[in-house]
Amino acid sequence: MKKNVPDRMKKAIFWVTIGLLLLCVGVYLLFPQEVGRRLPYRFYVVLSESMEPTIPAFSLVLVRQIPSDAFLTLQPEQIITFQAERFGEEIIETHRFSHTEWDAETGRLIYRTHPDAISELDRYKTPRENIVGTYVAHIPFLGKVVLFFKSPWALVLLGEEVVIFLLNRLVRAHWDVRKADLPNKNRKPSDA
Repeated sequence: MKKNVPDRMKKAIFWVTIGLLLLCVGVYLLFPQEVGRRLPYRFYVVLSESMEPTIPAFSLVLVRQIPSDAFLTLQPEQIITFQAERFGEEIIETHRFSHTEWDAETGRLIYRTHPDAISELDRYKTPRENIVGTYVAHIPFLGKVVLFFKSPWALVLLGEEVVIFLLNRLVRAHWDVRKADLPNKNRKPSDA
């Protein structure tokens, strides 16, 4: 009997941990902007091969966010994440910082960046307020999982899993009832 208590405790701790982890992931996937405002770190998915070989495509990148009004000191070749406009669409990029320069066109200081394996500068003229943060670490290819769970197909998969789980429970309950009825049907009237 004593062995069952630690086993139950281990199972309970395991399921509570899994539940909390799923809750955190769900909150992050549903409210990424709110989580980003409250925590100093945020995850981004690298969609292109521009940072290879350092960061493979579809890696999940951990970025330390820096408020736009905070003082910023960057080292050359440091990896940063920033907002940019590409083909009229706002995107988030992760590239290496090259240098700062004065842009006479806009009349302000801009940060110049470039992809990992290429020394040619990006066309983006990134002002300070568009820098999201600095690179901390990455997990290769985990971005594919995050992208999948953000897609509508994740809901389809979740729905399928719920239906399979419920059907499994229904069939097991039916078989448990049948097993309980079998000894009564096999019993002879003289046994009663």
